[in-house]
Amino acid sequence: MKLFLKIFFLLPVWLLRCMTFQKSTVINNQILDFQTQIFIGLQSLQVDSFDDPNSFDSAQEIREFMIEGLPLSSKPGMPIKIKDHFLPTEFGHLKIREYCPEKIISSSPILYFHGGGYVLGGIESHDAALQFFAAEIGAKFFSLDYRLAPENKFPSSLEDANFALEWLGEKLNMPIKEISLCGDSAGGHLCASLSTFRAINNSELPLSQCLIYPMIDPSCNSKSQVDFASGFFLSQKIMIWFWKQLINSAENQNDPLFNLTIDPKVCLPKTLLITAGFDPLSDEGEAYARLLHNAGNEVQQIHYPHLIHGFVNMTSLKAAKSATVDLLKTCLLYTSDAADEGLGVDLGGRRI
Repeated sequence: MKLFLKIFFLLPVWLLRCMTFQKSTVINNQILDFQTQIFIGLQSLQVDSFDDPNSFDSAQEIREFMIEGLPLSSKPGMPIKIKDHFLPTEFGHLKIREYCPEKIISSSPILYFHGGGYVLGGIESHDAALQFFAAEIGAKFFSLDYRLAPENKFPSSLEDANFALEWLGEKLNMPIKEISLCGDSAGGHLCASLSTFRAINNSELPLSQCLIYPMIDPSCNSKSQVDFASGFFLSQKIMIWFWKQLINSAENQNDPLFNLTIDPKVCLPKTLLITAGFDPLSDEGEAYARLLHNAGNEVQQIHYPHLIHGFVNMTSLKAAKSATVDLLKTCLLYTSDAADEGLGVDLGGRRI
């Protein structure tokens, strides 16, 4: 399978069109990247995909099913030094992996939270992607192995994230306001939840947050959730299941740390929010960007209309790599005062 994928990733798009005779997928005036389209068609061959989580006996069974990942991330462009840290807590050791590129460009470290619906994923699932990220923008990344649901319900992961941020500030001997947050999907939700938690409690806020196609709305009833309910890597059914694993009680629905559609009425860090066109989470991500904007917060949204959820972990796909490099360059500005120079656009228009 790995050899087959290596060959597939090298094939030019024109040859894929000749080999498959498929028409381009067009929804809501958005055209799905053709290489990505064919890759989705091969999804049944992926060992790390699943269509119905309810067909498994437990979340742990799903994790074991997905334990061997496929080579979907590009190799880093420079050597990366990796070091694991183990933080003692009342429930055991919390693991954080440090990625230090050979050449440091940004002095602001980035604390990263992985995706996986709060149920799947971890340091290992995002290891290749984080090496690529660190090399691409020359910044130190710290990837947190937070506790997963359903064994650890909300707000366990939030507690881990806050603990890790405080630890990182002490370790690096720098104020929290010089540290940035970044995360994809559930990790994007965790970034926003952590920033909101600290704002509500009058704690020092991080420098910025980059939310990559974040989970926002536990109701899962947006138009994009319906339009892309199945067939585009992430499904509405899986999203509903993820939220059910995370929720601790019905009261969480009214908690702005859990349900990000609720305006916490606090000032949050400058925010870069990424959405993808063929993603069930696209509309709720855009709605969250608008909520922050209307509340007076500094926010920019970049929309990639031709891509799917999870594309930053699929940089072996040409369009996914190009978009990931693009968003990382913007993220680099957000981890420094250079963000004020205004790369990209604000909510008044999407950068495509």
